[in-house]
Amino acid sequence: MKKGIEVVEAENYKKLSEISAEAMLECLKEKPDALFCIASGGSPTLAYKLFVEKAHKKNVDVTKLRIIKLDDWFGVRGEDPCTSEAYVRKNFLEPLNIPAENYIGFNSGAEDGEKECQRINEFLKEYGPIDLCILGLGKNGHLGLNEPGGYLEPFSHIVKLDKKTKTHDMLKATKASINYGITIGLSQIMASEKILFIVAGDEKTEAFNGFLEKKVRCSLPASILWLHPNTLCVFESRCK
Repeated sequence: MKKGIEVVEAENYKKLSEISAEAMLECLKEKPDALFCIASGGSPTLAYKLFVEKAHKKNVDVTKLRIIKLDDWFGVRGEDPCTSEAYVRKNFLEPLNIPAENYIGFNSGAEDGEKECQRINEFLKEYGPIDLCILGLGKNGHLGLNEPGGYLEPFSHIVKLDKKTKTHDMLKATKASINYGITIGLSQIMASEKILFIVAGDEKTEAFNGFLEKKVRCSLPASILWLHPNTLCVFESRCK
């Protein structure tokens, strides 16, 4: 049953990850060919590990599971260890042996970013909507790489990175100068059947407290989730 947004407080990162992994597992059991949108970063990492372990232990069929990558840094090749591509392959695709035909993601090293965006838009138009969109919270309140600004983008797009975003831990793994990102747009996120919003880390406190004000604004893109009909927000106690 769709019930708007449900906010669940977890006492620590392990508990948050366990709750998140169970939500992922439940969605897959309900729909074996579900389309999962996968975020990268520190917040969901343990949840993915636990999901993989549970799926193997319970012999859950993952052969029909479809994966789309939420976003990536733009202007760097996918094999660079800083990319979401490298992260998603290491933490999700390879442990689950997801077939290549069941995965799609932005090519972060593409010469034509607009064509990349159009490719993902066309995929979602034909094969969407997303069944479970897994999201984290940016230090500046971004969602995916939908950055704060004067307006919000509905579809996949190239975005100039905010100063706070450029301090992301993932970017410490590269010597490349990265100033842009490529991401699914907010209308595509909001079209998801269910959203799993994972908030972890004390550096997210300011943005999360802003989110809890329940005021939808462009300066805090994650606040748009208050308009979604079926979102589970799981957060660590220390984030509040």
